[in-house]
This record gives sequence, structure tokens and C-alpha cells, in this order.
Amino acid sequence: MDTDGSQAAAHRTSGKTDTNFWHIASRQEVFGIDLRTLALFRVLMGAYLFVDLCLRSRDLTAHYTDFGVLPRDVALSHLSPSSFSLHLMNGSAAFQAGLFLLAAVFALMLIVGWRTRLATFMCWLLLLSLQNRNTLILSGEDNLALLLLFWAMFLPTGARYSVDAALGEDRQDRDHNYCSIGTAALLLQGMSMYFFSALLKSDDIWMPDGTAVYYALHLDYLATPFAIWFRQFEGVLKGLTYYVWTLELVGPILIFSPILNRPLRAALMLCFMTMHIGFWMCLEIGLFPLISIIMNLTFMPAWMWDAIEERLRYKDQSRLTIWYDRDCGFCRRICHLITTFLFLRDVSIEPAQKDLVIGPLLEETNSWVLTDGQSHHLRWTAMCRLVATSPVFWFTMPLLTFKPLAWAGDRAYRWVARNRRWLAAVSPRGREQRLIKHGASRFTNLIAAMALIFVTIQNVSTVPPAGIRLPEEFHAIRQFFGLYQHWTMFAPHPEMNSPWPEIRGELADGAVVDVYNMRIEAADTARPAVVSGVYVNARWRKYLSNLEDQSYGDEPQRLALNYSRYLCRKWTARHSSTAPLSTFIVTFNVDWSRPPGFSKDTSIRMVWAHNCLG
Repeated sequence: MDTDGSQAAAHRTSGKTDTNFWHIASRQEVFGIDLRTLALFRVLMGAYLFVDLCLRSRDLTAHYTDFGVLPRDVALSHLSPSSFSLHLMNGSAAFQAGLFLLAAVFALMLIVGWRTRLATFMCWLLLLSLQNRNTLILSGEDNLALLLLFWAMFLPTGARYSVDAALGEDRQDRDHNYCSIGTAALLLQGMSMYFFSALLKSDDIWMPDGTAVYYALHLDYLATPFAIWFRQFEGVLKGLTYYVWTLELVGPILIFSPILNRPLRAALMLCFMTMHIGFWMCLEIGLFPLISIIMNLTFMPAWMWDAIEERLRYKDQSRLTIWYDRDCGFCRRICHLITTFLFLRDVSIEPAQKDLVIGPLLEETNSWVLTDGQSHHLRWTAMCRLVATSPVFWFTMPLLTFKPLAWAGDRAYRWVARNRRWLAAVSPRGREQRLIKHGASRFTNLIAAMALIFVTIQNVSTVPPAGIRLPEEFHAIRQFFGLYQHWTMFAPHPEMNSPWPEIRGELADGAVVDVYNMRIEAADTARPAVVSGVYVNARWRKYLSNLEDQSYGDEPQRLALNYSRYLCRKWTARHSSTAPLSTFIVTFNVDWSRPPGFSKDTSIRMVWAHNCLG
């Protein structure tokens, strides 16, 4: 279906929202999500997954292969019988790298919104599989990311700013409002993390003492250099403790208030996101602040998008018209993709054969034609003119007009023009989901409602006064779908011990070595200035803190045995020309936090002694 000038006019006048901040919000406003917000959520989730894969790939061998700390036979002993993992099918690095690459491809598909439903499902499936391969390195960020992807499967995240939308059949519909059980579930899921976390923060350290943030920032194995400096302001830390607890308890209720919904929602979004920025500045907790900010952005309302679009809109967009060959469906699809991803919604797209001047020009030059009311632009020059009009990418113009790149762009366009027949055969053909126009199906809403009830029951069961004991079948379903709910961030209180590892060993020839850092020299026993810097990254910090944690009973000994075997293999692989590693001792230095005004106590705990040659 062709796009004409009347459609562009409709785009300019529809989709507006009431600008009255003080009206009572409807159910659709409270529990609905703007389709543009869902598009932002889709892009950010895809980017998050891609970044997460890149970060995990640094330890692909150590964390996901049989060579590493958790061979498959050991990993299976940590999994629930109802859990599954494609990553457990093979223990080689090549197989794991292949699955990482496949997950990255689907993450990129999610970002651009191509086959969005398939991409969302595969991202969820592969992330669940990856997490189940090694559960010993998981934290709250992994749980939240998996849950957000699960709810995304019920939503039309590809309805705006996507390949699917650009190539769809329903481009005239500019109503951005969307409300379903799925949108309500996604919003409630995000806020339940805070609300139930506040309920679980039951220790007096939070209320009434107000020292929880003090203790959190004194966890040196998590504390950043900024936190080490900032924790001197004990009065500020006390105020922040009350602020965080109150925000987590009250914020999730007020954000769904129909009264003063717009100012409250905007203010609470800002409060929650700045809280996570504060976490990121003070604590080494991986990507948890990032995924939490992404979750909070799902509350971004329509009036914000209207304001952004009005501010970014270039008035001369409406004077631009792209003319394409009517007999070339591939050309039409490319035009829609370009205008979608350059955010040129007011640019008209017309078949050149409709115009007595443009039609012959297109045939003569074998090029699309861009008109701006004054002149005609062809090939790469037309692309540069469109980019110059983009409210987002206009700043790239100096690069695009750089002579070598302009020459390459023009040659690339000529090649595409000559080969457009076979390119049309392999190019994507979008099918915009009818869910966007008609709403979610009854079946979709039913499944989403059942899942929402399921996670709500689980959340309530985590609060001790509720006294709810869930059956094993419930746990089996939870593990199969990755719907785990237990938000214990610094609950009931922050940890009181802060460990960091030290592994001293000997080679067969008697030389003393630093096994932890894989160095042929004695381990440095001095206390590091920044303890958190001892850990390579957040995944290793989680794994080694689990290894040190005595509350797991005999589990740390099992972890230590497999970790030690990995260290033996790693040392041999890295130092094959020296004497073999003989013995080493895995120890942890442990700081114990004390109340304000008291110095920390430090102890040394031996976790494991290992003989690589025995």
C-alpha cells in the first residue's frame, strides 16, 4: 500500500494526548503503555542483551565450558528437575560461542524490530538457557532481565520504529495508546520488585535506625572509590536510608494513582532512576542499575513522547517527497525503512510514475528521486539530504558528505540499483501484527493474567507474615519459565561481611606463586586500597562470594573443589614451560562491619587446600 500526502497529514494531526496534567487518569492511562515507549523498551532490552553477552563472553571458557569452574555434570546437580538449558548439550568453547553468537543475532533483531515476536521469544529462551548453564554467577539483574523479556512476549513491542512497522500494512493507524493484561503485568512486575523488597527490609537497621546505607557502603568488596569517599557523611547516609526505604514502599503505590497521575509518574520515574544511578556510582553490582532503569522507562507516558516529537520535528520534512519505482516493491520497502529509522514520519513516499517529470527522470537515471519543493536529489545525495533533515541523525552529515565516503556511498547505491531484483527476493517482508490495531487476543490476555496471578502469589509468599507455603509443583513451573520472585536486595539488612580472595601456592620446584592472579611471584598480602578492584568483574565477585559464604553448609566445599581443579587446568595452560603447580590454599580475608564509630574486624578464613598433582 502506497503512502500519499494525505497520510502524512494524518500523521501530523493524530495521536495527540491531552496536556492537562491534573485530570483523573483512566484505566488505560494507568495500566497502558504508549507504543513508542514499548519501542524504546524493545531497543533498550536488545541493547542490554547484546552488552550482557559481550561482558559474559570474556569468561566464556571459565563459566560455561567443561574446562571451567562448573563442568556440565556438576552444573546439573545445581538445577531443578524442571529447568532446562541448551547450553548443557555440549561442553566445548566452540559450541558455547555458537550459542552466544545466535543470541547476539536475535538481540540485534530485537533492536531493529525485525520478526519481533520471534526475536523476543528466542531472546527469552536463550537467556533462560544461558542462566541455567551456570546459576552460581547470577544476581538480581539476571532475574529481572528474564522477567522483562517474558512479559515482552505478550506485547506489540515492534509496533513503532521497527522493521516490522515500516514494512507493515497498517501504517495509517497512528493511535499510540495500548492497554492489555500484558502492559499491566509488565508495569506491576517492575514495581513489585521495589514494594516487596521494602517489605522484606524488616531489620531495625532500616527502620528506625537508618544505618542500612552506611552498612551497604562499607561492604568493601562492592564499594567503589566514590562510595569509599562518600561514606564519611554519616548524616547524609541516614537520610538516604529513610529515602530509599520510603520510596520503595510508597512509590509503587503512588505511581498507579489515577489522581495526579502525570506529575506523580514523572516524578517517581525520576526518583527511581536517580536512585539506581546512585547505586551504580557507589556499588559494583554489574548491570543491575541499567536493567532497572530500562524497567522504569516502561512508565514513560504519551505526553512526554508528544513533547519530544514536537521539539525534534523539522518543519521542512513535510516538503520532502521520496519517489520510487512503482514496479519495485523492494524500493518501496527500503523507502519506508529509511523514513522509519531516520524518524522522518512527515516525509511523503510516492510512486514516480504518478508525476510526468519525475517518472522519466527516474527511468533515465535508474535512481530514486527526492524533491524538496525546489530541487531534485538523486542516489547518495538524496540520502544525505534525508539525513540532514532527520531530527536525530542530522549531526552525521559532515561524515556522510566526506568525499571518500560519498564516493563509496554513490557506488554502493549504483550496485543496489543494478541488483535490486535478487535483493528483493532476499529482503525482509514485514507483517505488522494485527494486535496493534485490535488489541490483544482473549487467549493472550488469559495467559498473561494467569502468569500475573502466578507471580503475585509467589511475591506474597516471600513475606514471612503471609505464612504461605507453595507446593513443589508451583516451584517446578516457576523454574521452567524463569519466573522466580524473591526481591531480597539488602534485605532484611545489608551483609555484614566483606570478603576478598587470596590464593598462595607452590610449584613442584618449591617456588611460591600467586595462583589467584596467575603470577609466578609471591601473593601480595597487603590490604588493597580498593577491595572491590580485586575481583575481575561482577560475575566472578558473585561466584567467589558464594564460595566463601558459610551459610550454604557443605556447598562452598563443592564449589571450592571444582574451582581449584579449574585453577590447576588454567595454570597448566598458561605456564606450560615452568614447573607444574603443586599445591595451593584458597583463603579469604573477611572484613566484618561494625556500627558507626567502630573500626572493622578482619579475619582470615581458609576455604580449601588443594593438590594439583595428587
